[in-house]
Amino acid sequence: MSYQFSDEHVISPKIYGENGHPLEAFAWLRSNDPVHWTEAQDFHPFWAITKHEDIGFIERQPELFASEPRPILMPDRGSPEIRQEMMAQIFEKLRDAPKLMEVLAASDARGLVRSLVQMDPPDHPKYRALVQPWFTPSNLKGLEERLHNITREILDDMAGDGSSRDLDFVQDVAVFPPLRLIAALLGVPREDEWRILRLTNELFAGDDPEMKRVGDDPLSLIDTIKDIYAYFTDITDSRRANPTEDLASYIANGKIDGEYMPYRELVSYYTIVATAGHETTRTAMAGGLLALLENPDQMDLLREGSTDIIKLAVEEMIRWSTPVTQFCRTATQDVKLRGKDIRAGDNLGLFYASANRDEEVFDKPETFRVDRQPNKHLAFGLGPHMCLGNILARMELRIFFEQLIPRIDEMEITGEPDHLQASFVHGLKHLPIRYRLRPNT
Repeated sequence: MSYQFSDEHVISPKIYGENGHPLEAFAWLRSNDPVHWTEAQDFHPFWAITKHEDIGFIERQPELFASEPRPILMPDRGSPEIRQEMMAQIFEKLRDAPKLMEVLAASDARGLVRSLVQMDPPDHPKYRALVQPWFTPSNLKGLEERLHNITREILDDMAGDGSSRDLDFVQDVAVFPPLRLIAALLGVPREDEWRILRLTNELFAGDDPEMKRVGDDPLSLIDTIKDIYAYFTDITDSRRANPTEDLASYIANGKIDGEYMPYRELVSYYTIVATAGHETTRTAMAGGLLALLENPDQMDLLREGSTDIIKLAVEEMIRWSTPVTQFCRTATQDVKLRGKDIRAGDNLGLFYASANRDEEVFDKPETFRVDRQPNKHLAFGLGPHMCLGNILARMELRIFFEQLIPRIDEMEITGEPDHLQASFVHGLKHLPIRYRLRPNT
């Protein structure tokens, strides 16, 4: 039966939850309508951009394609009357949080968070420069030993006495290497890691009732944001009183035009670092392991290969899983793209998960190959908004698989992998496996 395209396939969180990235829809669009006007239920209309070349063109021109006011394609449900009623309910929820009330009164519900992904020049380069020195390769090199120790401890717990075990790789293993590192860098004590995990899960829950604080309450996200503000306000006070060399101190003491960051932007900075540094890396880690288990010949190549092939494999895992499915841009003026008339004010959805399967860029893109070269994936974006933490994410994945692969005696999938019901940050939420790992000697 031939594929029947629908706009819903491109962006519906339910579709993502059922089947993962809608690769069939993306392939259809790349071949038939790579710049496609999309009208999907619950979403404001947008142009779906699905080709590698076009996304690169847009990403490199922030003066033509702005990140504000809509950096992400998110559901936009209800009439103006319903949204007005929801706003009143949000104000009620924030009655005990006066600083957040001030932020909300000055903007709207989405204005509670304003991080790098929401910014354009001149703000974006100023805010990015605050922590960019911390993310240089030379500075991150000093984290290698800590990462090796974190990974070894997690794999030792996973291995136990070397007997056969069952677990959910996503929830029991993949969450911890990036979580443990980013928590330490942000000044979060070990006993509070669960809190960061819960908050990041809720923030990226999409329409997934399992991950939301209250499964059927669209306003439960406001409670999550309240907790984020409260927690990182305490971290800020601590790091301003007693600064160290950690990332939390860089953020807490960062200044824009000689002044501390505004309250909203300050807390949002912690939030984007915590979520991008944890949620996306664990998604690539889980997606990478699933790909290896589904392609045992590629697992064998890693067992037999050198350290260099692990680095190539990490790039392929990132391409294959593409944790950040899409970002949104808004045209600042009329522009023509592949013969389509984009009007000023139109939204454009940049679908990285499609670009990373583009037949014009990748040889046999539907084949998982750990030795793929070249691998010009766009999973970390491009241009001024390229992911600040891309070097750190690559390092985390490389060290994890360098340690994991030699210790695997047996490993198999024991149940159906379960996908997150979300179309922004998307990946596995459950991956049941049975395995035997060699104990650390």
